[in-house]
Amino acid sequence: MIYMVEMALLDTGRRVEWEAWYVAHQHRLLSIPGIHASQRFECIHAAAAPFVALHEVDGPQVFTSAAYREQAGPSNTGEWQTKMGNWHRNVFRGLEHTPDVPMDMRLVVVERNCEASLPRDADLHWLEAVGLDQTVRRRGVAMMPPAQADLLAGTPGIRVLKPLGPRLVT
Repeated sequence: MIYMVEMALLDTGRRVEWEAWYVAHQHRLLSIPGIHASQRFECIHAAAAPFVALHEVDGPQVFTSAAYREQAGPSNTGEWQTKMGNWHRNVFRGLEHTPDVPMDMRLVVVERNCEASLPRDADLHWLEAVGLDQTVRRRGVAMMPPAQADLLAGTPGIRVLKPLGPRLVT
């Protein structure tokens, strides 16, 4: 299953500090039983939630575990809790593993009924929300080369994201 976290950084003047904190946070997440991979992304265009993290998890039960509650979740984000806005956390089924998006590719996140703008050969995977906020019921993800994906930047209901780092795994 995929745990998708999306947000905006409100205090952009502290971006370098936030990046360092978030990478350490990814490693902390990967130490929790049931979390197996993590990768972060940033939109190449303006968006309400320009930062997205995909984490591979066993299922929604991971978030009720003692290990998760002690090391992660909203109560463990420290000062960054108030510096992140438009923050949504959803668990999706539809893919067993998070995609491993190379640094020279794009992750395209597609909202329901917006897929008509995608190229016909796009390998779109639909995900269904099954846990946490469930702010959307259904969302698609596809990995695409920049030459194709970047043409979609700014299309309503589509976010084109570049990787901020490699996919980390346990």
